[in-house]
Amino acid sequence: MLDMRKKILFLSLLLLLSLASGSCKRISNKNESESKEVILASFTVLANIISNVSKDEFIVRSITKPGVEVHGYQPTPSDLVNASSAFVFIDNGFGFELWAEKFVSNLKVKRITVAEDLDPIFISEDFYKGKPNPHAWISPKRGMLYVDILVDSLSELRPSKRTLFEENGKIYKDKLSKIDKEFSLFINNLNKDRRYLVTCEGAFSYLTNDYGLEEVYLWPVNAESQITPKRMTRTISLVKEKNVPSVFCESTVSKESQMVVANETGANFGGNLFVDSLSDDSGPAGSYIKMLEHNLDLIKKGLF
Repeated sequence: MLDMRKKILFLSLLLLLSLASGSCKRISNKNESESKEVILASFTVLANIISNVSKDEFIVRSITKPGVEVHGYQPTPSDLVNASSAFVFIDNGFGFELWAEKFVSNLKVKRITVAEDLDPIFISEDFYKGKPNPHAWISPKRGMLYVDILVDSLSELRPSKRTLFEENGKIYKDKLSKIDKEFSLFINNLNKDRRYLVTCEGAFSYLTNDYGLEEVYLWPVNAESQITPKRMTRTISLVKEKNVPSVFCESTVSKESQMVVANETGANFGGNLFVDSLSDDSGPAGSYIKMLEHNLDLIKKGLF
């Protein structure tokens, strides 16, 4: 009986030691996570690209949440509080984040603007004429440039990790390259008279430029309120004249105006494309890769 009690006591001690060891390990991991430096990105798409380059080296957060329109976003007091723990703020630039200058002016944080190393496509009409179109990431080809820029930027922050960032970047670019090649093949096999991309916002200039499409839109960048009868008539006429099979809108704006175009012309409504924001994880664009795949798949189905 005594031996049995000793065995039970011994096994109990082993169990307690095991639990204590596991507890210490969890606490250690938590402290390790808390000790990592925070990179704050201006929007979800950029945050996701950064995360794929940095992996576990940094904690990467986005100011704006999934599904939020970024252009006219107004940072909240809690955004400033969260930003105070960051050591670097990364934004797109090209006038995309209209709030960024004031936001950063209230922080003691290093700033990296991706667009400083990109060649812009300029908007050709209305109030925004001559200003750069900010939506370069919409094209997989430009997405690969984002990766290169971020590899260099993060390597400057962590020189000892350059090889790691370069390896992560290469893996990520291989995925983007696959998407690029598949879409290029589709466009090359598409009749030229069907190569019209009709959207709500003029946010697809880089995509249309890189893949030989004609861009048609109801309003310029961030100008939904500027839909005029003239522009609506022009779009309807072009869709009819060119027999465009499908028209599209964007996930963060109302599709109502584009539905008018579809109804007036007989074109299909091809669906909502993601531009300024990812969806939540359960949606069709929970990551940058998924966003590109979703957008290009809708475009393929709509134009084929």
